[in-house]
Amino acid sequence: MKRRIRRMKELAIIAVVLLSTTMFTACGVIGIGISSQQPGYGYGDENPQWAPPYYSGARYYYLPDIECYYDLSNRNFIYLTDGRWFYTQNIPSMYSNFDLYNSFAIVLDINVYQPWMHHQYYVSHYPRYYYRDYYDHSNFPYVRGFNENRRSAIYWGENDRHRARKWDDENVRRNRNFNYSKEDRQQQQNWNNQNQGLRRENQEFNRQNQDANRQNQNVNRQNTENNRPPVTTQKGDRNEKTNYYGKPIGNSVKVRKEMQNREQQRNAEVKKNNEQRRNAEVKKNTEQKQKAETKKNEEKKKESGSVYRR
Repeated sequence: MKRRIRRMKELAIIAVVLLSTTMFTACGVIGIGISSQQPGYGYGDENPQWAPPYYSGARYYYLPDIECYYDLSNRNFIYLTDGRWFYTQNIPSMYSNFDLYNSFAIVLDINVYQPWMHHQYYVSHYPRYYYRDYYDHSNFPYVRGFNENRRSAIYWGENDRHRARKWDDENVRRNRNFNYSKEDRQQQQNWNNQNQGLRRENQEFNRQNQDANRQNQNVNRQNTENNRPPVTTQKGDRNEKTNYYGKPIGNSVKVRKEMQNREQQRNAEVKKNNEQRRNAEVKKNTEQKQKAETKKNEEKKKESGSVYRR
């Protein structure tokens, strides 16, 4: 009987220990989740198929060719028309012929909130089709977008390089200097070092796509005729190259305080104040320790001096 009671006590103790361990582990997991929060958002599961690979913390894309934003949190396209911002689950009807799967997309800064409310910055930094002159004619092959967080271009993967636009080194040969980021400049130098091989590859790429481009031109011409009057060339018409030398063009938009989420601002301010408080306490404690050590050393010197005199 005593053995049975002892056995039941042992089992009860084991059960309590296991329950405590489970509760502690669960609390630990929750604690880690809270303490490891980083700026930005987490919408990797909502990333659409047409978009570049998801960048951790990103919430918004910007499509400069149609001046349209995409919000991963609700899968909405946000576009401006008649002086108002419209939100829709589908691409605006006016851009129904726009190919999202081959579009140039910009991953916006993870700290920005509702970027369309600051549209003037994005229009000035990323004009329509700027990347064709900025990248394609400056020996940047396979560019599919730009990431403001890394301040560098996004490239097509090896399996998707057939979807890339044509490129050449026209701007390099003509010494047209653009204000590239450090990361993009390094990438350009790498491509230039492989220039000869890339030229051969590009020539073959262009040759294989000539027939396909002719067919696409015919299809596009038919679609354009249905939506707008055909463009006519008259005497005196001309065109000239873009002049993207300005500092903002192609560079990340600086996220100002008013462009951030208010809750994120408050959290950042609280974090900053806490860090300042901790630093002040550490400094105060250090100074007190130094004073105590100095006082102690002085007392030792006095004691040693008195002993010596005796």
